[in-house]
Amino acid sequence: MEANRNQAGCIKTTVVMVGIAILFLVAIVAGADIKCSYDIENWWAPLYPNGETVKVEYDFIRPRALGVTFWYMESPDDVETVKQFYRDFRIATLKAGKTRGIAESESAVHPLEDGEGSLIVLYSACGV
Repeated sequence: MEANRNQAGCIKTTVVMVGIAILFLVAIVAGADIKCSYDIENWWAPLYPNGETVKVEYDFIRPRALGVTFWYMESPDDVETVKQFYRDFRIATLKAGKTRGIAESESAVHPLEDGEGSLIVLYSACGV
């Protein structure tokens, strides 16, 4: 009888400990996801204000957070105007003393095939 009580107590304790460990991991992933998303959106790879999203590819829970994201936009603005926006934004970010943290990002701007406007490709990776 005493052995059955000890086994039941041991099983309950194990279940509780595993549950706590899972909740802890979920909290860490959720916190990292929120931090990555904030940094990417506000400091490292903002969406171009005069751009229209044409395609999004991502490999984790949501785009522009944990994982890798490719975000494609088209803009009627010329390539140099778009590049200057991202240069100015990066300079302002660096002057504000922001560090990369666990996120990295790149932007590339290409002329559209018809010659009118720009194709903007934003790459972001966080926690990978």
